[in-house]
Amino acid sequence: MKKTLITYLVIPGILLAVFLFFYLGAVKAMEEKAAKQLIEKNEKATEDLKRKKIIEEKANADALKRQQLRDAEDADKLAKKEAAYQAVMKQLSDETTDLNAQSDKLAREVGALEISISQTRTSKEKLNRETFDLAKEVELAKISRRNAEIEIQRMVEMAGKKMADSSVAIAPPPPPPNVPK
Repeated sequence: MKKTLITYLVIPGILLAVFLFFYLGAVKAMEEKAAKQLIEKNEKATEDLKRKKIIEEKANADALKRQQLRDAEDADKLAKKEAAYQAVMKQLSDETTDLNAQSDKLAREVGALEISISQTRTSKEKLNRETFDLAKEVELAKISRRNAEIEIQRMVEMAGKKMADSSVAIAPPPPPPNVPK
């Protein structure tokens, strides 16, 4: 039983004590190492946070600067657009004024031309009437002349008949021909 006792209880007990001695030393070393790693990790994390914060601040400042530049560019573009719009509106207004003045001038010219056309038409109608009247007078004069010529021919014919009927108009007989004897 001694042998069993030694084999099963004492040797494993000694081995357990040696194991516990080394195990507890290793656990302490692991805890110290873990604590040291935790401290290093925390320091690194705080450094990273600081660095991130600095980078973030720089990024924010840079973004703010870029935003301000964009806002300034947008304001410039908007001002240029507004100036171009105002220039176009002024040009359109000037053109509208010019075109209105031209249309008024052309309307006056149209009125004057319409009056001129109306006067020309009335004078044309008057000339046409006068031409027609003159043509009528010419035709009437031609008719009168023809009538007068016919009347003259009739009178000449009547006078010729009367003369032919009268003795005065009878010509004496022709002289006898000279006959040599």
